[in-house]
Amino acid sequence: MKAMVGLVIAILIIFIANLFWPSNGDSDRKLSSNEDSMEQGDSIEAATNRDVILSSDLNAASDDEKIELMTAEYEILEKERKNLKRRLSRLKHDMWGQKFAPETAKKMSEIMLNSHKLIKNPDMLGAFSSVKGIQDEIAKVEFAKTSIEQVSELIEKNKKSSEAIE
Repeated sequence: MKAMVGLVIAILIIFIANLFWPSNGDSDRKLSSNEDSMEQGDSIEAATNRDVILSSDLNAASDDEKIELMTAEYEILEKERKNLKRRLSRLKHDMWGQKFAPETAKKMSEIMLNSHKLIKNPDMLGAFSSVKGIQDEIAKVEFAKTSIEQVSELIEKNKKSSEAIE
């Protein structure tokens, strides 16, 4: 029985050592690819040069273009957020001291809070994985700006009605 337990433990130790022991699998793969290219008649230098060129130029151009496009779209997003923030500040100033009906006030408050959420903790450029994500965020900001127009109209109506009463 003790021999059986010892054998199981020894097999387990060997299995764990093989599983977690670092190996040079990458160098073995490179050697085998170089040997394959040597069989095809290429020199070692030509095979190495070809591997270096393929690995360095694989997606470099498309990545640079993607970064440039994303940066340009993000600058547009920053401008839209800045305009939204200014518009929200202006509306807060216009609302100061006015009285609204409870349902109107609740609706205005909801629109203002949802708009404010977009600029409270904005996603930075690194948070977006593609230009499409940035464009979606721009669309959200545009929607918030159109929603704020409703609040602006309600404020104007309230000002006109309060002037008519006085």
